[in-house]
Amino acid sequence: MSAGMEVQQLADLVGITANYLRKVERGVRTRMRPGPYQALRAALNANESELLAPHMDPPERK
Repeated sequence: MSAGMEVQQLADLVGITANYLRKVERGVRTRMRPGPYQALRAALNANESELLAPHMDPPERK
């Protein structure tokens, strides 16, 4: 999580619910759509290897 940013703020910025973001953090959800995934990467200034936890799959491609 970005310093000083709360879960709700980050979720709002990314366009997902705080509940969904918490599930991603805990590994309950292992997939994200490409748009929110890219927004999360940008908000956290993270590259893919930094963002993907071992339990996460890369974003779905359509």
